[in-house]
Amino acid sequence: MTAKTAGTDGTANVFAGARAYRERYGVNRRMPDKGRPHDEIMRELREMADAEDVFWQTGRCSGSLYRGNMEHYGFLNEAASLYSHVNALQRDICPSASRFESEIIAMTLDMMHGDAVPGGTACGAVTQGGTDSIMSAVLAHRERARRRSTRRDVTMILPVTAHPAFEKAAHLFGIDVIPAPIDPRTTQVDVDFVRAHIDERTILLVGSAGNYPYGTIDPIDRLSELAIERGVGLHVDGCLGGFILPWGEALGYEIPVFDFRLPGVSSISADTHKYGYGLKGTSVVLYRDKDLREGQYFVSEMWPGGKYFSPGLAGSRPVGLLAATWASMVSLGREGYLELARAIFETSFAMQKAVRSHAELRMMGVPTFCFSFTSDAFDIYHVNDFMRGRGWRFNGQQYPNAIHMCVTGPQTQPGVVEAFTTDLREAVDYAHHPSRETPASGAIYGGIPTDVPEAQQFLRRTLIEIIDRMHDLPPE
Repeated sequence: MTAKTAGTDGTANVFAGARAYRERYGVNRRMPDKGRPHDEIMRELREMADAEDVFWQTGRCSGSLYRGNMEHYGFLNEAASLYSHVNALQRDICPSASRFESEIIAMTLDMMHGDAVPGGTACGAVTQGGTDSIMSAVLAHRERARRRSTRRDVTMILPVTAHPAFEKAAHLFGIDVIPAPIDPRTTQVDVDFVRAHIDERTILLVGSAGNYPYGTIDPIDRLSELAIERGVGLHVDGCLGGFILPWGEALGYEIPVFDFRLPGVSSISADTHKYGYGLKGTSVVLYRDKDLREGQYFVSEMWPGGKYFSPGLAGSRPVGLLAATWASMVSLGREGYLELARAIFETSFAMQKAVRSHAELRMMGVPTFCFSFTSDAFDIYHVNDFMRGRGWRFNGQQYPNAIHMCVTGPQTQPGVVEAFTTDLREAVDYAHHPSRETPASGAIYGGIPTDVPEAQQFLRRTLIEIIDRMHDLPPE
C-alpha cells in the first residue's frame, strides 16, 4: 500500500464533504428523466472514492479499514462481482453459496476451537455484520428460554463496555438489560456484580473479547463458570477481536482463553469484515449446538407465496459478499493471518510504549491490538485536538474521557509509529497549555453527565438530528 498525503486537518467533516459534492456534482432531488452514461458515472464515483481513500491510507485513522491494501480489496471486489447479482436465499440457482457459507463457518469454528465441544455439535451462520450477529445470538437465547419456560420477563446482564448492539437487541426483542459495572483499573466486567444479579429471569450473560472502548478482554473463564453454575447462556462478543486474538495466542502473546474451550460459552460473534479482512457487511455467529442456532431461524408455512424460510434477520443477501469473504480467508490462510497479526501486535505495543513514556498519560487496562488512554493531569481531549491537527483520527470514549487507537494494517506502514511518537510528545506539551479552555473535541463523548435527565434528552435529540441530516437532502 502506498500512503498518500493528507490535509492538515486529517478528519474531513462529513457535512462539509457533502456540501463540496453538492457544489461539484449537484443533487438528485427527483428521478432523472434520462439515464447518464456509465463512464460518466464511474468517473464521478472514482473521484469521490479516491479523495476519501487519501486519509486512511496515511495510517493515522484508528480502526475502520483493517487490511488497508488496495490490491487485496481489488481481489475481493473481483470475487464479489461474479456473484453480486445473486440472492443467497435462492440456493437452487446458486449452490456455490452453500459452499462459501459452510466453509466460512467451518474455518471460523476451527479458529474458535469448535472441536472442543463434545459430540461435534458446534455450528454457526454468516450474517451481514457484527450487530446482525449479536442480535441473532440474543434472539436465539431468548427463543431457547421460551421453549423451556412460559416466562416472558427475562433479562441479560451486560458489561457497560458491551457493544450497544446488545441494547438494540434487547429493545427489539423485549429483554430487560442489567448493566454491569467494570473494574476501573482493569476495565473488565465486575464478575461479583454479575454473580449477585443472576436470578430466575436471567437468560444471558455477555463478555467481550475484546471490548470496543478499551480493547480489553473480560474474564470469560469466570463468566463461563457462572453460566454453567446457574444454567444460563454466555455470549462472547468477538466482533472486534475474534479474527485476530486467536492468531495472537498462536504467536505466543498472553491472550486468555475466550472460546469454545470454555464449557459455559454458548455463542460467539466474530466479524469477517474486520480482522477477517473481508469486505464490509459480513460477520459470523457461532453456536455450541444446533438447538440454540435454531432460535435465529424464521419459517412461515402458510404464506400464499409459498413456504418461506430465512436463516437469520435478513431475507435477501448478496452472494457476492459470501464469495469475497471466502476468498479473503482462503487466500490468506494461517500463514497470512499470522503474518498480519504479528505486524499489528508489534505496532500496537510500540505505540503503547510511546503512550507509557509520558507520566501524564494512563493506559486503560491491559490491552493488546486496540488500546485506550486517558489522563489525570488534563482533559485528554486537548491531546485529541492537537493530534487532529496533525492528521490523526482517534475514537473517543467517555466516563472517563479517553481516546483509543485500534491498530490495523495501515498503521504497520514504515514511519507511522515514529510519527505517532513525535506528535504525541508535542500533544502532551500542548495539553498542559492549550489554546482554549474547553477542548473542541469531546462535546458529545465526554461532556454530558449521565445523571441529568435534561442533558440526556438534549444529547439524544442532538444525535437524532445528526442522523437525520445524514439522510436528508440539503435545502434548495
